[in-house]
Amino acid sequence: MASESTGVKHRFQLTAGTHMCCMYRGPEERDELLEPYLAEGLRAGDTCFVAVSDEDPQRLRRLQATGGPGHLIIRTATEPVFDKDVFNIDRIIAFWEKTITDALGVAGVAFVRLSAEATWWLTQIPGQEDLLRYEARLNDFAARHPVSVLCLYDIEELGAGVVFDAMKIHPRIWLSGLVLENPFFEPPEHAPHRR
Repeated sequence: MASESTGVKHRFQLTAGTHMCCMYRGPEERDELLEPYLAEGLRAGDTCFVAVSDEDPQRLRRLQATGGPGHLIIRTATEPVFDKDVFNIDRIIAFWEKTITDALGVAGVAFVRLSAEATWWLTQIPGQEDLLRYEARLNDFAARHPVSVLCLYDIEELGAGVVFDAMKIHPRIWLSGLVLENPFFEPPEHAPHRR
């Protein structure tokens, strides 16, 4: 099983089943976080999926062009996957299940890295509470697969309430260069309204 590290002025371990909330300020800091995470995955032969709210994330596209044995899939603001009028968490989890199954079906791929900005998701999900219920389901999903999941929250774009609620759902958080075991984490059995 893969055990990967990445960092922005630091290094941290990402193992299979990691579901981490990453809080940052603006696209530049987001890319500083994502670039080493994705580059290490590409070098290791991982499949990497990233969804960002930019229309044309130049820095990530350059990374995609550098290649490596891995594969990088980028979705942008102009490439939503779901329609918020037919929102269904089971359908979203099924999408990730298929994404991972397809990736692991490629010879040599043993690990998948998923990352998506909350602002990308919010155009496809009816409301913030739906986003948080979906995020809570990702803990179980990540635990069942050779995958790491980075959920990206731009604290300049989102309100303090969303950010604090997101912290409750993720066992680990990345904030301003620090990785913390999350003291605010609420396991699903303590937050039944999010199941």
